[in-house]
Amino acid sequence: MHWIQFNLQEQWGDRTHDLTPHSSSTPDVCAILQECVCVYVLEGDSRLQCDGPSHELPKEGKIREVVGQLKRCVCAGLPPSELHEKQRSSLAAPLPPHRRAVIIPLLDQDQGVAISVLLVGCKPLSDQDEQHLNTLEKHAAVACRRVWALQSANQKSLVSLSPIQSHNALLRPEPTDYCDLDRKILQLCGTHLATTPHRDLSHTHTSPLGPITVIQKNC
Repeated sequence: MHWIQFNLQEQWGDRTHDLTPHSSSTPDVCAILQECVCVYVLEGDSRLQCDGPSHELPKEGKIREVVGQLKRCVCAGLPPSELHEKQRSSLAAPLPPHRRAVIIPLLDQDQGVAISVLLVGCKPLSDQDEQHLNTLEKHAAVACRRVWALQSANQKSLVSLSPIQSHNALLRPEPTDYCDLDRKILQLCGTHLATTPHRDLSHTHTSPLGPITVIQKNC
């Protein structure tokens, strides 16, 4: 199972007033999420895929219902039948009183859809924890929107290629075709895309955040 920590690398020197108000609380965010964070990323129109361990979120059930509402949900556990076996010890109902499961849809505001979903196992959240989780949600959404935009653009470009060109593009991706920030995000997320001409994705989102580091490890 992937454990994930999102950390800001502040490269703006003393310009801390330009950063989001809660960026200094990022270490506290990581302290909340000590047990389990499972990340599902939208593939195609509706598939939500997790890489660690590799599986797809069921198309029906409680989790999908919450995702469809596009709002965070905190509960005392998730249906075991909707979870991978390695997630059940941390997320399956019924959880003990000192544990909670959180479903966090990450949204594409323009499309009005969830492009990623976080399943979080954590302690009961205080008001301060809720603020820290808001910080995590914003930072994760920035990275996921960029990855999703690049994936979508890449798939569109492959449609126009011949089968041989498409195959060669998948075999020989060129990191230099992405802007430096996009390339780093893709590497950190473990995403390997086919060659896509450089695009200006500044319209995807506007954020004063610095680069986001994603640290993953298996357990």
